[in-house]
Amino acid sequence: MPRRPKWGQHFLRDESTLERIAASAATENDAVVEVGPGQGALTRHLLPVARRVVAVEVDADLARELPGRCGNAPNLNVLNADILEINLLEITRKYEDAQWVVSGNLPYYITSPILRAVFSTHRLFRAATFLVQDEVADRIAAREGSRSYGYLSCLCQLYCIPSKLFSVPPEAFAPIPRVRSAVVRLEMIQEDPPDGLLEFLGACFRSPRKTLRNNLRGLFPIKLVASDKCAGLRAEQLSLADLKALWRRLESGR
Repeated sequence: MPRRPKWGQHFLRDESTLERIAASAATENDAVVEVGPGQGALTRHLLPVARRVVAVEVDADLARELPGRCGNAPNLNVLNADILEINLLEITRKYEDAQWVVSGNLPYYITSPILRAVFSTHRLFRAATFLVQDEVADRIAAREGSRSYGYLSCLCQLYCIPSKLFSVPPEAFAPIPRVRSAVVRLEMIQEDPPDGLLEFLGACFRSPRKTLRNNLRGLFPIKLVASDKCAGLRAEQLSLADLKALWRRLESGR
């Protein structure tokens, strides 16, 4: 059995799953930023299908060993760095011979920060393909009215068109996690959200069981919110398009 990683990573070992992820993540015209390659299981499947793989690994020992594990492939570049701290724009500018995608098996405890980091530079990427906790995959792809729908759903759907591709059982990993995982595909939207919209969405979902009338107190005049047709609803009952329309109405009515 491999040593337990220092950064909370569970290494995917099932070869058929790794092959499916790689095939979903990249084409021969893509360069891939791989988040947390670990011992290179997914890296070895990405290298034959992508033009280039830039693997960003925070563990110095794993980063040093990775080229050898991947047969010193000429289209592999390894960066010993934290994905939350590197400059993704500089990386993509350094290799301008391909379109860019991002992929990886995301450690459960920092999935949301990594998604935010990718979304902050979403225009750099055509798509992202991630292995995440199954519950998180449901939240990313959820629609209004479902139990999984919330702020994370709206955040992701502002920047991409998400889809849950398939689930992965715990037995496919070493060490075995206590939860199921799933692969999500994020087709990036090449537009930035309007200023103020993210703050508004955060306020809408601040207390999920409260109505919008209560959650938006302090952000807009109470009489303005109360007069809107959606004031008595909860944010989870409205689609992202509905919430954006509400935001525009409230902004224009100030």
